[in-house]
Amino acid sequence: MPTNPPFDNPPEDHHGPGDFKHPGLSEPRTKEEWREYLDYQLPPKPALLPLDVYDQLSPNERHLHNQARLVHHSALVIVRTSHMKTIHHQVRRRMMTNAHQPAGARRGIVLDGPATLGKSTLVKTFAYDFEHELRRNHPERFTRQYRVNNRLIDYTPVVYINIPSQATPKDLSIALAQYLAQPYRSGATKSDITRLVLDNMRLVGVELVIIDDAHFMDLSLKEGKVVNDHLKYVANHTAATFIYTGVDLKHSGLFLEGAGAARVTQTAGRNTLLHMTPYAIKTREDKTDWVSVISAMENALVLYKHQPGTLTGMWNYLHRRTGGNISSLAELVREAAADAVLTGEERIDRALLDSIVINEHAQSTYEADWREDPRPPTPKRAKIPAEGGGETAAS
Repeated sequence: MPTNPPFDNPPEDHHGPGDFKHPGLSEPRTKEEWREYLDYQLPPKPALLPLDVYDQLSPNERHLHNQARLVHHSALVIVRTSHMKTIHHQVRRRMMTNAHQPAGARRGIVLDGPATLGKSTLVKTFAYDFEHELRRNHPERFTRQYRVNNRLIDYTPVVYINIPSQATPKDLSIALAQYLAQPYRSGATKSDITRLVLDNMRLVGVELVIIDDAHFMDLSLKEGKVVNDHLKYVANHTAATFIYTGVDLKHSGLFLEGAGAARVTQTAGRNTLLHMTPYAIKTREDKTDWVSVISAMENALVLYKHQPGTLTGMWNYLHRRTGGNISSLAELVREAAADAVLTGEERIDRALLDSIVINEHAQSTYEADWREDPRPPTPKRAKIPAEGGGETAAS
C-alpha cells in the first residue's frame, strides 16, 4: 500500500514551504513569526461601487469583488479604544522608568481580566507600535547580524510568549529558547536552558517580554512558589520590562505562595496590576466611548444597501448582546457582514443580528438577562444615537 497519496501531476521543484500557508495570522511562537505579524498588511478595503455598476458586474467579476469584501470584513479593524490608549500609556511609562535604572528586577505590569476582552490584542498592539517606532528611529539595528558560538545574533527587542496549559518553569524557559531560536542539548536542565536564554536575551537586545495567558502556568499550592521563584530569577537577570496577561491573576498563585495561600510573593511586590473590564454605559463618557467603537466598525463595512448609522443607532442593544465585550462585538459584526454579502441582503439590521449566535458566554448572558427588550435610557446633554434612529442626549 502506498504511503503517499497519488497525484495526477507530480510536484514541481520550484514550490517550497509556504505555498499552502494560511493567509491569516496565528499567534506568534518564534521571533520569525513575530516579524511576520509586524510586517502583515491588512487586506485593503474594496471600493464601494455605484450600485448600478455593481449590478452589471459579470458573475466572475462579482465573485472576485465579493471575495475581496469578505476578506476585508474578516479582518475588519482593530479599534484603538480609550481604554487601550490608557493602558498603552501606562506600559510606555513603565518601560521608560525601567530603561536605565540600576541592575536588578524591573517593575512589570500584570494585565488581568475576564476571558475574551482583548487583553492579548491590546498587548500585541502595544508591542507592534513599540517595535515599529524602533524601526523608524534605529533602522541600522535591524540590518546588522553576527554570530557568537555559531549562533545567529540579530536584534530582537520584543519577546512574545503564549503559555501552554499547565506550564512548568522549565516549559517557560523552553518557550523562550524556541522563540529566540536558542539551541539546547537534549536532556538539558531548566537551569542550563535558562542560562542560555538569559545570555541570548542580553545579546539580542530584548527590551520587552510579554507572557500571555499566564494563568496557564502551574500555580498550584505545590508548584506556585517554584514558578514565582523562576519568574523572579528571569526578571532579575534581564533589563527587559515584563508584561503578564491572564484571567483572574489577582487570586492566582502568581501573586501568592501557591493558590489559596496568604503570603504575598515578590512577584506581587514587583508588578502593577491593571484590570480590564467590559464596557459600561453608565455615564456620558461611557456611552460616547462605546458608540465610537461601534462607529469605527460600521465605517469599515463595505455593503451596498447598509444605511450608515444603523449600528450606532442600536448601541444599547449591541451592549446587551455582547455584555460590553469588544471581542464579542467584533465577532457579531464580522458574522453579520459575512452573512449580508453571502445572502445578497447587503445590509445589517436588527433581524440579521438577532439571527446570529455568537460565543456561548455572551449569548447565554443575553438570553438569560434580556428576555424582553427594555426601553433605552434617556441620557442628557451629549448626542448619542437613540435606538431605532434619531438622537438622544447622554446623561
